Amino acid sequence: MMIGPPPERVTAAVESLRNAGIKRADLLVTFGSGQENPWAEESELTLPYADIPGWAAPGVEGHGGKLSLVRIGEDNVLVMVGRHHYYEARSYEAIAAPLKVARALGVRRALLTNSAGAVREDLRQGDFVLITDHILLHGPALPDLLREDPVKDTTPGYWSEGAVVIRQTAAEVGCTLDEGVLLCVTGPSYETRAEIEMARRMGAAVVAMSLAPEALIAWSLGIEVSGLSLVTNIAGAQGSADLHHDEVVAAAARMQPDLDRLLREAVPRMLPSMDRFRSDP
Repeated sequence: MMIGPPPERVTAAVESLRNAGIKRADLLVTFGSGQENPWAEESELTLPYADIPGWAAPGVEGHGGKLSLVRIGEDNVLVMVGRHHYYEARSYEAIAAPLKVARALGVRRALLTNSAGAVREDLRQGDFVLITDHILLHGPALPDLLREDPVKDTTPGYWSEGAVVIRQTAAEVGCTLDEGVLLCVTGPSYETRAEIEMARRMGAAVVAMSLAPEALIAWSLGIEVSGLSLVTNIAGAQGSADLHHDEVVAAAARMQPDLDRLLREAVPRMLPSMDRFRSDP
């Protein structure tokens, strides 16, 4: 079983983007619930997902559904505002499509972000968490499915150099950054207190319904991945019926100035054109 859309649909999307003016890209940045594009005013081009063959507008509130091209120095950055979740269609196709298109345009690195609930008791709303690993409790056995489309010399694991950049930048700009394991669940319901206690015992720092499937698919395509969660709620602090998605969206919006400050400094340092400076003696 192949993950994602058929090759001809990926080709159609790539051709459509090239005709629109996105000829190539070096880095992909994705944003989740309530998050916006930090480079919105500088974007050279912005397209609704619905205008791209094989893509569809996200069905979840707070996911804008827009793809932008941002030029930073010598490099092109693709910025995705909004994502599809596995629970929307019980399928990985809509999750995989943008990653396959990005890879076909030349992307080799990705920074994936999401809004998440704090599992660890020392985390607070407004914190950023650098993802060091993940636990996927989600749909069919995605890692097994991906083995049918392997890329040689690609080892699953979050990009260590990207993590260094995010740590250093957070310290410089004064953002509260922690790090830990992401537990990814199917959703769309929020977790009960008992489920959060299970997550703590499993070693999770945060819980969300996204990012881990994208990371796995990206790794299978040979893309290096950094993961960053915005803590928008304290998971299990209330009964799941008392937490509403619009509260998560509102919390992410309040964090947007800090997110802008962090990523506007960090992303340029993650671009391929900076590698030659890091490698100089």
